[in-house]
Amino acid sequence: MIKELPKNYNAKDSEKKWQDFWEKEGIYKFDKNSKSPVFSIDTPPPYISSDSLHTGHAMSYTQAEIIVRYHRMKGENIFYPMGFDDNGLPTERFVEKKYKVDKSKITRQEFVELCLKETREGGKKYEELWRRLGLSVDWSLLYSTISPLAQKISQRSFLDLYQKGRIYRADRPTLWCTTCQTALAQADLEAEEKDSQLVYIKALAETGEELVFATTRPELLPACMGISVHPEDKRYNHLIGKKIKMPLTKAEIILTADEATDMDFGSGVVYYCSFGGNECIEWLSRHPEAKPIKLLLPNGRFSELAGKYEGKKSLEVRKEIIEDLKESGALVKLEPTKHAVFVHERCKTDVEYIRTKQWFVKIIDLKKELKKRGEELNWYPKFMKAHLDNWIDGLKWDWCISRDRFYGVPFPLWHCQDCGEIILAKNSELPVDPKENLPKNPTCPKCQSRNIKGEMQVMDTWMTSSTTPLINNHWKENDERNIYPMSVRVQGFEIIRTWLFYTLVKAHLNTDSIPWKDVMISGWGLAKNGEKMSKSLNNFVTTESMLEKYGADALRFWSCGATLGMNLRFSEDDMRAGQKLLTKLWNATRFVMMNLEDYNQNTELSEKDLEESDRWILAEFQELIENVTNQFENYEFFKARNLLEHFFWIKFADNYIELVKGRLYGENPDKKLSAQFSLYQIISNLIKLFAPILPHISEEIYQQFFKSATSIHLEQWPATNSELKAESVSENGKKLLEIIAEIRKLKAEKGLKLSESFKQLAIESDSDFAEKIKGDLRNLSHAEKIEFTKSKKLKIEIKK
Repeated sequence: MIKELPKNYNAKDSEKKWQDFWEKEGIYKFDKNSKSPVFSIDTPPPYISSDSLHTGHAMSYTQAEIIVRYHRMKGENIFYPMGFDDNGLPTERFVEKKYKVDKSKITRQEFVELCLKETREGGKKYEELWRRLGLSVDWSLLYSTISPLAQKISQRSFLDLYQKGRIYRADRPTLWCTTCQTALAQADLEAEEKDSQLVYIKALAETGEELVFATTRPELLPACMGISVHPEDKRYNHLIGKKIKMPLTKAEIILTADEATDMDFGSGVVYYCSFGGNECIEWLSRHPEAKPIKLLLPNGRFSELAGKYEGKKSLEVRKEIIEDLKESGALVKLEPTKHAVFVHERCKTDVEYIRTKQWFVKIIDLKKELKKRGEELNWYPKFMKAHLDNWIDGLKWDWCISRDRFYGVPFPLWHCQDCGEIILAKNSELPVDPKENLPKNPTCPKCQSRNIKGEMQVMDTWMTSSTTPLINNHWKENDERNIYPMSVRVQGFEIIRTWLFYTLVKAHLNTDSIPWKDVMISGWGLAKNGEKMSKSLNNFVTTESMLEKYGADALRFWSCGATLGMNLRFSEDDMRAGQKLLTKLWNATRFVMMNLEDYNQNTELSEKDLEESDRWILAEFQELIENVTNQFENYEFFKARNLLEHFFWIKFADNYIELVKGRLYGENPDKKLSAQFSLYQIISNLIKLFAPILPHISEEIYQQFFKSATSIHLEQWPATNSELKAESVSENGKKLLEIIAEIRKLKAEKGLKLSESFKQLAIESDSDFAEKIKGDLRNLSHAEKIEFTKSKKLKIEIKK
C-alpha cells in the first residue's frame, strides 16, 4: 500500500541522506565483471589552483553528469572516474602565490613537497564539493596526474613517441614567459590588443643616405641582426648589400633583399632583431648568414650586451631608448598604434622569444591526418568541430613539451656529460625521476663514461593530461581495463585547442586510433552581467554558497539553462525557479500518493479500459518519454529539461490532475481506477525521467513510493508503451488546454472562484475529444450542466 508523503520536502536533509546512501551502497561502482555495455567518460581533471570553485565549474560538470546518469539508467556499465590535474605550472604558480615562496631560497624537494601538500588538501576540498553537488562519480577510480601511475604512463607515452621518431630536442628560439621563466607551447598563448607606438628611426647607409624604418620594439636595437627591403622596391634596391650604421649601438648591418618585406608598411624598410617576434625567427631562417644576439635573459632582463640598459626590463628600456633616440636625432616620429600581443594565458605576461634547449613533439607534418581524426569523432554540438579545424590550420610550431620548472612529471632520460648521448629509461624502471636517481646501469652505452646527469626539465602539464584516456585504461599495465577508446570526452570549448587537441595527437601517435567516440563540449558559466567570473572583477560566486542557499538540485536545474555548447549567465532567479519546481513536484506527488492508498500497484489496464482523459495524458506521456530519450541520446539536457517542465507544469499538474479530481473523489470505481492507473504510471516513470537532472528529490520520492532497497538511479529508463500511443494526441491536447484556459479566464471575469459552482457551461468546438471528456470538464469547471455544440470556432459561455 502506498503511504502519504510528508507535507514538506527538506532538500538539505534529503540531499545529504541520499548522497550517503549512494556511497554506502556502491550505487556508482564500475563493475569490471559485468557483461553490460560500458559507457566510459573522460572527465576534465580540474587544476588544484584555487581555494574554491565557482558556479561555472559546477555548471559544466553537472551538464556532463546528467548524461552519465541517463546512461546508467539505460543499463550500461558506467566507468565514471574523477581526476585532479595536480602537476605542472598552474599548481606551481598557485603554491608560489599562496605561500609567498621564493624558489631561489628553498630546495627543489621542499618546493615539490609544498605542491604535493596543497594538491592533497585541494583534492579533498574538491571531492567534498562534487559529492555535495550529487556527481555520480565512482571515487574508487580517482586518479591524479602526479601519481606514480600517471607518471608511469606519461613517461611510457614519451618513450613510445621518441622511439617512433616523433620527439626531438632543439636549441632554437622558443616562446618564453619571463614571469614564469619557462618555455611555452602555442596553446599557452592568448592574443591581447594593446596600445603601442610605431617608432620611426633613421639609420645611415655607407653611401651617406638615410634609411628610415618603423618598429614597435625599439628597445631591441642592441640585438639588431638584419635589415631588409623588398628587391623590387626602387627606393632602396641600389643600397642592397651596403652597410647600414644603426643609431645608438653603432653596429653596422648589411642591407639585404627579402621578398617577404611589405613595401607598403611603414617606410618599406624592416629591421630584424633577436627576437622581436616570429617574423624575426622566420627572417633568420631565410638569412642563415646572420647571427642572433642573446640580449634578453630568461628572467626578462637585458644582458650585458645591452650596454647601459643591462639589468633592465623591456618596457623600461623602451622608454629610455626612445628618449635616447630623440636626443641623438635618430627619432623621426612616434605614431600611436594598436597591435595584437601574445601573452601567457596563466599570468598575462607578454611572451618573448628566447633561444633555449627544449623538447618537442613533431606535429606540423600531421595537420591533414589530425583533421581526419577529428572527423572520426561524433561532435556534440557539431559546430564545435570548427574550433579544432581552425586550430590545426593555424599551427605554426611543433609542440614544445618541456618546462623549466620544479614541479611536474620528469622526462625519463639522462644525458652523458662527455659525449652528449641520450640514455632512455627502460619500461621496467618507470616511473623514474632522473633528477634524483641514476639508471640501473649508469654507464653511457656510446662512450662508456659514467659521467651521467638526469634531465632537469619537466613535462608540460598537457603532456600528462593528454594521456587521461590511457591513464584511465591503465595502458600497457597488467590490469589494463579495456575501455579504450572511451565513450565520450566532456569538456569546455576553451580547451579544444589544448586538452582535446593534444589528446587526439597522443591517441593518433601512441595507439593509432581516436581516444573517444563522442565529444561533448560545454560553454562557460558566466557572471550575471555576462562577464567571465573572476575574483578580481568581484563577480565570483562560489559553488559552496549556492549549495548552502538553494541545494544541489536547484543548482543542477540552473546548470541546464542553456543548450549544449552555449554560455550560461549566473541567475539566482533560475535557482529559485528550480526550488519552485521541486516544491511543485513534491506536492503533486504527495497528492497522487494520497489518492493511491487503496491502489494495487500491479494493476494492469488496457487502452480500452481507460477513460478518455487518461488515454490523452498517457499518450502525451509516451511522446514525452520518446522525446526526452532522444534529447539525452544527443546530449541535449536543456531540451530534455524543457520538455519535462512543460509536460509536468502545463499538462499534468495544472490540468490533468484538476480534470481527474472529481473521479478520484467520486463513487464510480471503474472511473476512479482508470485515473489511479494513469496517475501511478505517470508519477512512477516521471520521477525516473527527472532523475538525471534532479537526482535527490527523485530518489526521495522513489524510496517513499516503492520502499526500495536499491536506488532509482539503477532503475531501467522508461520505455514507451505502443498500446498507449495515439497519433491525434497533440491536436486533441492543444484543444483541451485551450478549453480549460478559456473556462478559467471566464470564471475570473465573472468573479467566480475556480472551485465555485455555476449553473451551465456551453462549449462550441469542433473537437469530439472535448465532448468525450465532458464529465471531467464538468468536474474541473464545477458546472452543474455542460452542453456541446459543433462549431469550427471555439466559443465558451458560462451561465450563473
